[in-house]
Amino acid sequence: MREFPQTFEQEALWIADQFMSDPSPFLETWAQHITGPLDVPALERALASLVERHAVLRSGFVLGDGGPVQCVDPAGTVPLERLPWPGGDLHGTLRRAGQRPLDLSVSPARLTLYDYAPDQYVLLLQIHHVAVDDASLVLLDHELSALYTEETGGGPADLAPPGPSLGEHAVRARAAGIAPEDLAFWARFLDGAPALAHLPPRRRPLAARRGPDCDCVRATVPAELGDAVRAAARSLRTTPHVLMSTCMALTAAAVNGEDVVIGTPVSRRGAPDLDNVFGCLTDLLPVRYLVPSDAVFSEVCAGAKRGSLEVLRHRNVPYARLGGGVTRTRGVLSGEHLGRICLVLDQSPSRLELPGLRCERVHVGGASAKFDWLQYVVADGSGWDVRADYATDHFTADEAALTLRQWLTALSVASDDPDVPVRELFGRLAATA
Repeated sequence: MREFPQTFEQEALWIADQFMSDPSPFLETWAQHITGPLDVPALERALASLVERHAVLRSGFVLGDGGPVQCVDPAGTVPLERLPWPGGDLHGTLRRAGQRPLDLSVSPARLTLYDYAPDQYVLLLQIHHVAVDDASLVLLDHELSALYTEETGGGPADLAPPGPSLGEHAVRARAAGIAPEDLAFWARFLDGAPALAHLPPRRRPLAARRGPDCDCVRATVPAELGDAVRAAARSLRTTPHVLMSTCMALTAAAVNGEDVVIGTPVSRRGAPDLDNVFGCLTDLLPVRYLVPSDAVFSEVCAGAKRGSLEVLRHRNVPYARLGGGVTRTRGVLSGEHLGRICLVLDQSPSRLELPGLRCERVHVGGASAKFDWLQYVVADGSGWDVRADYATDHFTADEAALTLRQWLTALSVASDDPDVPVRELFGRLAATA
């Protein structure tokens, strides 16, 4: 066994997980519905090669003498369990499977292959967030496609070296430390930011604490609206992510006031040698939005762009550090009030491509409530598939569906007329509610 410190991101997740009940909110899933004559032994060999390539999949996460550590097993494996399909709805059954506890001291991952129907399979990777981020799942699609192709008699996988292990990166990052100017930025940026006291779609009494239970609501951004969003983003000289996040901030401001914080994911894969590293190199940081009712949407979006760029420039402060005294005002930085609403956009989703087979990604709802509202927007042709995991302590199913409709309303109106007054948008959202 080789022992390394955990990265800043891993340490924050691991410590938080020690105080969570099952199922952990940090359990992630990657599932594929596979149709065709799957060569199961070849798949097992390909998966074994993948685990051999990436040390984090062979690591245990424990408390060492000097703090949380990751212990890499040079000969470690992630066995592939093969099970009959237990029945039930595809999304619901996979969500229940993804809620099974993982013993992080042994492994951060579990692989299951279900016999779904004749010549149909479901491959499920259940993995803890300490060992994965969205970029890792892109890497998984690419490398497993190449390794399976090689194992079934195709060309050689010809994969680039995997880069440093997460443990080696942790040593490097901790030696570099956190720049004082980055800490100073966050102290200024979040100074006085109020906690979100209310949640869409309307002001209403909320439970004092958020429990672990969550559910999922889904919608679609049709191709026509998708094209309008991209066109509006170009006209505003910004990105679809900034535009969509501004619409999310607007739905929050409609029930809270003009100063709101929305969580956004940021990658710390700045160094080229981290491109092929499997593991958690992404954090979710708060972006502050000012949404005055006497402004127009384009002005709010311009401010959001400036704030997002500043966050990216100072992204090397861990999320957990923001609650540890960076600012004097603790409301937005404490516990459940930090990033109650978060939006994640995937504009270029990857695909698993196995020769002779059709593979379709199954997006599974969260195992447990990570935030009050965590919305994923995944490109699908010219449109987007949208799903939101919501805390059932704070949203009924009807309220969750209405919140998503409000966001879609803001997105549609703002894309059609980026100079629409915010006050008019607030009125449209109120009418929706």
